[in-house]
Amino acid sequence: MIQKDSEYTDSSRHVGLVKEKSFSYPETFAVDGGHLNGFTLAYETYGELNAEGNNAILICHALTGDHHVAGVYSEKDSKPGWWNHVVGPNKPIDTNKFFVICSNCLGACRGSTGPSSNSSCDEIYGANFPDLSISDMIRAQKLLLEHLAVFKLFAVVGGSMGGMQALQWIFEYPDFPQKAIIIAATAQHSVQTIAFNEAGRRSVRGDPDWKEGNYDSEQGPGNGLSVARMMAHITYLSDRGMEEKFGGEKRLDSQSDFEFSVQRYLDYQGAKFINRFDANSYLKLTETLDRFDLVGENGLSENLKNVEANTLVIAFSSDWLYTPSQNKNIARALQSKGKQASYIQIDDMHGHDSFLIDSVPFLRAVRLFLEGGKYAEGDQSETDGFRKLKNRYEVKKEADFKVIDNWVEDGSKVLDLGCGRGILLEHLRETKGVSGLGFDLSLEKSISCISRGVSVNQEDIRQGLKYFEDDSFDWVIFSRMVEELPEPGEVLKEALRVGKRVAVSFVNHGYWKNRLNFIFRGKRVYNEVYPHRWESSHLSNHFSISEFEEFCVNLKDILSGHTARIGRKVFHMGDWIGVCKRLPNLRAGLAIYEIVKEKG
Repeated sequence: MIQKDSEYTDSSRHVGLVKEKSFSYPETFAVDGGHLNGFTLAYETYGELNAEGNNAILICHALTGDHHVAGVYSEKDSKPGWWNHVVGPNKPIDTNKFFVICSNCLGACRGSTGPSSNSSCDEIYGANFPDLSISDMIRAQKLLLEHLAVFKLFAVVGGSMGGMQALQWIFEYPDFPQKAIIIAATAQHSVQTIAFNEAGRRSVRGDPDWKEGNYDSEQGPGNGLSVARMMAHITYLSDRGMEEKFGGEKRLDSQSDFEFSVQRYLDYQGAKFINRFDANSYLKLTETLDRFDLVGENGLSENLKNVEANTLVIAFSSDWLYTPSQNKNIARALQSKGKQASYIQIDDMHGHDSFLIDSVPFLRAVRLFLEGGKYAEGDQSETDGFRKLKNRYEVKKEADFKVIDNWVEDGSKVLDLGCGRGILLEHLRETKGVSGLGFDLSLEKSISCISRGVSVNQEDIRQGLKYFEDDSFDWVIFSRMVEELPEPGEVLKEALRVGKRVAVSFVNHGYWKNRLNFIFRGKRVYNEVYPHRWESSHLSNHFSISEFEEFCVNLKDILSGHTARIGRKVFHMGDWIGVCKRLPNLRAGLAIYEIVKEKG
């Protein structure tokens, strides 16, 4: 859709006209490969810093991005910033509420000090520009923030290389950002990514116009840089996205200079790139990314142990440059140290570049993480911690919550498996000071957890449990989740490894009405408790109270030197309200058990 200039300059919908600003630091600045005799950062700001100075958000750009995030420079130059759909009035990063800053990173070529800048000898640095680290970039940003009287960040946000900068921020200045959003990033380049980058650099250095990096600004290694951009651009896309984009017009007519449409597209991307980016900057920045390593000898978890920021990690299903598993490892590392961190994965076909696309789930997640509160999705909790239940179905949805609430002690660490929209964890946090983490496969429910300030992993329970050490939690909760799991017995044993106690609630399939229904009608039950018909049903391992108790009796050797036993148990009648005290395997509709791990 083509938008008119007036739409971009309308400050009620966009940040409107913006100006590039410049910050100069005159003193010697040490960097990874030497030092700079001062530096300059080009930057832009949007919104206003409030009187308390606590509403600043720093945005960190990707490898070939820049500081022009939102708005336009003039009505004639109507090209908006690269995140114009994200940053602005009433947008996910709302400039009516936040003071937003983005600087062109150190080493780049859009106004900040980099290889194409003049050195103190009044000569262009060129290939002599010293090697950089991601740490150098954020230390320069911190000096800019101090210049702007920002001494605490509400949030640091970045995608790709920007996400790596955001990760470095929470590592190096753990108490400076209150929140962090790390998008499509990694803590360490894979060997494949390093290989792609090196091949791109070789194409630049192999260009006849490279001249050992001392090329003329008017005639640089354009062909080599163009090829490097083509190779990199392929990694930003996905197979599905490319097929949909070019598959319909795979071959071009005989009048074209190219046989395939994708060739023409890559040629266009390469040609466009050499007109706006410096070859030496490209080499220096890709080398910086290849050296970035927050895993190191100590491991990522140990390196992030001091982080204080509430962190959201966002991955995209089709991203094969910085894969979902690489992003997930960042969240897992934080969670393993008891940090407030969430992970979500958005299904998008646009590959690594998905965070630049106008994606509704992505935009909603960013807004809710930053603001939450009135934007909380799903049913809201009441002051007693639970919703005002309107019907029989809602009563049954939360019948076990109040029992589990009574069991969990103040200040406990709780893992809620199949946490849904995070209602229980939100209540336990507000009423008992519980530190909680939820797991749920649903993106929608995970985003609702984020809106409540509940840490969540959008991940398969079986995979997620493996990454926690023994006794990581005081309680592990299965609220009507066990029957939906493959091999639920093994998952329960793993839960007893990572938790000291496990609370399990489940629908009693031995309930007398279920028995009668099958005897007289010969069909499975279909109602609000069993809402799926057989032809569309999910995995369902329905079992009875007697079967569950037999399983618990046989729980032995959960871990070396440990056993498990049944602790407290509560049975509800078929209405899930009244308590059942006799013949529960026949008369109870819902069972809630406590399983206690003991040494022995």
